Amino acid sequence: MEELLEIIKQQASTIDNLTNELALLREQVAYLTQKLYGKSSEKSIQVNGQLSLFDEEQLPEEDDDLPRSD
Repeated sequence: MEELLEIIKQQASTIDNLTNELALLREQVAYLTQKLYGKSSEKSIQVNGQLSLFDEEQLPEEDDDLPRSD
């Protein structure tokens, strides 16, 4: 009977350890998924003479394309 109680204690300890490890691994998966697929803080590099698709402030004005009559 003592042997069975010892086995039960070992199994309970193993279950606790595995439960903690599983929780840690789930946190890691959530973090890495967020890093991989979540919003990114990538910085765009402006190249001289190239228009930006996302930065509307830097788009040329329509009047700049017209010839000036001075």
